[in-house]
Amino acid sequence: MDHIDFDQGSLTVTWAGRSISLLPKEYALLEYLYEHLQQTFSRNQLLDAVWPLESPIDRTVDDHIYRIRKKLTPWHPLVRIETVRGVGYRLITEQPKSENNLLLHAPAFTQEMQKISKLYLKFGRGDALLALRRHKETFGVAWDTSFEILIRILEGDVRFLVEDESIPFYDRAFHLLYLNQLLDPHENRHYVEAVLQKELLPSVWQYELENIIIISMLMDWGDYDKAKAKLDFLSAEVSRQGWDGLIPYVANLKIEYDLHIGDWENLTINIKDAENLLQQYPYQREQGQFTILKGIALYRVLPHDALSFIELGHSLLAESHFLPHLIRGINTVRYFAKKFEWETLSGRYDNQWNQLSRRIGLAQSKEKINELLQKHLIHL
Repeated sequence: MDHIDFDQGSLTVTWAGRSISLLPKEYALLEYLYEHLQQTFSRNQLLDAVWPLESPIDRTVDDHIYRIRKKLTPWHPLVRIETVRGVGYRLITEQPKSENNLLLHAPAFTQEMQKISKLYLKFGRGDALLALRRHKETFGVAWDTSFEILIRILEGDVRFLVEDESIPFYDRAFHLLYLNQLLDPHENRHYVEAVLQKELLPSVWQYELENIIIISMLMDWGDYDKAKAKLDFLSAEVSRQGWDGLIPYVANLKIEYDLHIGDWENLTINIKDAENLLQQYPYQREQGQFTILKGIALYRVLPHDALSFIELGHSLLAESHFLPHLIRGINTVRYFAKKFEWETLSGRYDNQWNQLSRRIGLAQSKEKINELLQKHLIHL
């Protein structure tokens, strides 16, 4: 079914285009039940989860469940809280019947929706892609497995990549390698090299790893000559093929490379070039990453102004809802802050990283990610 959207700022929940306003504890209780969908909890368990520092009575849970049920009436029976006699409560969601939507059986319409999805991807509009996913049945959206996995990541929790065994490992492997690179880049190298050698991924992700993502990875590993060769090849290929979706991405890689090797003169030129390109190709993810890199370049001479750029870039990436780019952006700040010994900036973004990695389940998944990569890529 379409996902329920929780907005903590306004204490509203939205599903199928209808929003419901809740009180703070109602919101917290419903969100907790939704995070543990179909799972039954006793009153005491719910009290511990939602009222951890208070001493309410069992009746408190019953009263809140009663009020939430009344507010969920417009969504009944597809979204409902059930009482499990003698045990407690659980939240149930059901898939609406969609067989009557003729759009799902119209290839021409499906192709057009896929084109729209790719445009949203290109321009960094993760919010629009998430909206399409929440209303897939209404809009008749059909995506392949690779795209579905990407959209699930945009929802803000990566734990499914290690927990959902219904998805074949090699369909998840690119994203696991990407995340592990942020957690432990040098340990990740032998996993990446195994995939490059054995060509284990679906073709779209194999190409992405071999020709695009590998450049940043090589820079992480300090292998700057190989990174430069790969970057030059990609830049020429993007120009030859007319891949305008990658033009600002490549421009950002050139800035990142200059920062790694300390080429301050060329850095100024490449920043100016990237600014001009982003006027022509206003892709939000690349704009966010560029703004962070520009802030890092400026930090050594004007730290106050530089921080404004870094925070603006962080905000642009957060607003794009492209989680992989957001965590990469934060990690980029952390890396260069440590490299150049900017302790204040380093501490600030270490805190950002710790908060985000726990919120999206990355910190909790670290060991499992390594176990899966070891099992499937090394011990074949």
